[in-house]
Amino acid sequence: MRNERRQGQRRTTRLRPGKLLGARDGFLCDCAVVERSPRGARIRAFAPVDRVLPEVLTLYDEVETRRWTARIVWARGAEMGLAIEAGGQTVSDAERHKIAGLFYAV
Repeated sequence: MRNERRQGQRRTTRLRPGKLLGARDGFLCDCAVVERSPRGARIRAFAPVDRVLPEVLTLYDEVETRRWTARIVWARGAEMGLAIEAGGQTVSDAERHKIAGLFYAV
């Protein structure tokens, strides 16, 4: 049996579209939110993530139009486990358009 380290039960999200954002909501890459709980998430990036990502970043859920401050706990290929550090924040329409910018989300 695996050594389970999750703080809470995660629920499958049916591959919700999302974005990983850096400082000042700078776009890092598109992603799919595979699982999420109040304290963590498993995401699948749609771009190579072999480059160095910041330790603390923002996970933006395009369906819920909410964002969470998170840190990367593990990474395997295109998948990453995130620990959510702060409760979700609703994003205004103006912020949503700024985050979408010129980038297309799958």
